[in-house]
Amino acid sequence: MRVIEWKRRRKSIRNWPVLVTGPLALLMIAMASGCQWVSHSVQYVTVSSPVWSNSGWVYYLREVSSEGRQLWREQSGNGSGEIVLDQTAAGTVCLGGAFSFLYQSPAGGLGVAVECDSGTRTELLSYSDEKEQLDPRSSVPFLGDVALSDDEATGYAEVPRGCGIAIQPLVAGKLTDFGSKITVDGKKFNISGGDHDCGAVAWVRSPVVSDDRLFFLVAPDSLGKLPVQTSDALEGFSWQLVLWDLRVDSARSVAKIPGIADLAASPDGQTVIAAIHSRGEASGVWTVDVASGQMSQVVAGKEAYHPSFSPDGRGFVYADNLSRLRFGSTPTK
Repeated sequence: MRVIEWKRRRKSIRNWPVLVTGPLALLMIAMASGCQWVSHSVQYVTVSSPVWSNSGWVYYLREVSSEGRQLWREQSGNGSGEIVLDQTAAGTVCLGGAFSFLYQSPAGGLGVAVECDSGTRTELLSYSDEKEQLDPRSSVPFLGDVALSDDEATGYAEVPRGCGIAIQPLVAGKLTDFGSKITVDGKKFNISGGDHDCGAVAWVRSPVVSDDRLFFLVAPDSLGKLPVQTSDALEGFSWQLVLWDLRVDSARSVAKIPGIADLAASPDGQTVIAAIHSRGEASGVWTVDVASGQMSQVVAGKEAYHPSFSPDGRGFVYADNLSRLRFGSTPTK
């Protein structure tokens, strides 16, 4: 396998493996097996998981080849970053610990997820610029993403299940299931996923919270077709941005998203960014007006990942092809 192909296979912990029919450990082994470096002289830099904090810094994870992820930061428009913590800091959290992903705390600070116990446990921590250290918040089963709402251990998590990727409520550090199903495109399913009755669940991803509203991406036509066996199956599904108003337990489809995407919601909850990394012309960054569902492509032709809004909602940052940070401005209304 060529180096570039290996890089694409391992781009980010938040790009879940397609085959989800066995334990997570087997999946991680399957992702890594059969791929070797062709040359040890070429180094590749991977950039992922940017978070635009209220402090004005954009934090992100940076990895050179396979040497382990480091925590970096930079200012918008600066063009150069600086290291904050190297990979040994994750090792102090747990034996063999590795930085997994970053997320925004409810107060607008930086949250850091560290993968522990060979990928079976995630430690959620917060980082303080003042103390320059990681503070523990919650220990949970393995997560791929998290969107917190009320405190440092309550919100919604993207998790691997036997049938596929799902979203589960996270309450005081404990994962639970939604008590009711939702209906999209006339199909009723459970977004909490499952390990056995795959016919009742659909593939969902990228939870985002704004006030008492949960946004996520779902493939309604995956219902009854899980688990999937190839990446082409995911590419072939139709994807929709869904808004679930948790106050009235009502869900609605906001817009059809032309590809697999990562999501971010503006501070006022009126705009959602979809960073699309599917194959084809749809790749890039799209803005979605939540009220009308109107979409605009603001960045075209680039694989885009992990968007994050600026604190004032006027700008955004994303990972361009998981190789560099890119900054942009949201269209004015």
